Amino acid sequence: MPVKASTFLAAAIAVGFALPGLSAGACPNSAARSAQLDAAGATKVVITAGAGELKVSGERGRTQLQANGQACGSTQALVDQIQLASRRDGGMLIIQAIPPKSGMSDGAALDLTVMLPDTLEVSIEDSSGDLVLQNVQSAVLTDSSGDLEVRDVAGDLTINDSSGEIEIARVAGNLSVNDSSGDVEIEAVKGAVRIPVDSSGSIQIKNAGSVHIITDSSGDISIEQVQGDVLVDNDSSGDIVVADIGGKFTVSNDGSGSIRLQHVAGAVSLPSR
Repeated sequence: MPVKASTFLAAAIAVGFALPGLSAGACPNSAARSAQLDAAGATKVVITAGAGELKVSGERGRTQLQANGQACGSTQALVDQIQLASRRDGGMLIIQAIPPKSGMSDGAALDLTVMLPDTLEVSIEDSSGDLVLQNVQSAVLTDSSGDLEVRDVAGDLTINDSSGEIEIARVAGNLSVNDSSGDVEIEAVKGAVRIPVDSSGSIQIKNAGSVHIITDSSGDISIEQVQGDVLVDNDSSGDIVVADIGGKFTVSNDGSGSIRLQHVAGAVSLPSR
């Protein structure tokens, strides 16, 4: 929801830089980075992350945002250029990781852990590396590559992902997922689950208020324990299996693969073969 700048906190954490010259887990040169912001009166946090692992956790009763990171690079001179700066501009707090002068070349990364009050909305942009998000008010995630694990969101959750596995558990509001590739596992969403586009990879949904898949290009779909309707507008290939549906079940267009259903309380509408 829109909030005036004077009443919300936007904490932008920009981390980045690919690590082409280093193997997984290797960090020949490193240095700690940290920043802290007073979160009193804040309602929103914005995190922009590049290469590196990112973990964001909300904590009940916390009054400050704490960011702790480790800069890593092929040379110490490169690491020294990676800084985590912070400043306040009116009601906006900004945390920014300063990249090396060489930018994406020569390899650099920043693994980051962010701890914040669990009452804040969270917006994250991440280019690469695994991401874990837990215990937040609501969230919007945009991720290019790397696995995503999200759990315990008190409100709505929106995910736009290019590649990597996605695991989602315990969302009290609505959920929207756009995914290019990688399997998607969703469990315990009280609101509506909406998937506008899933290009490849399987979809598994268990325990949701309702489900609407608009376009699925390839991969099996498994849906069970849904209180309301299950709608699949366009499915190009892969099996569809549904069970224990409290509302209607509709598949508008299906290219290939079987459709199996069990215990559907409402009307069933399937395309003719």
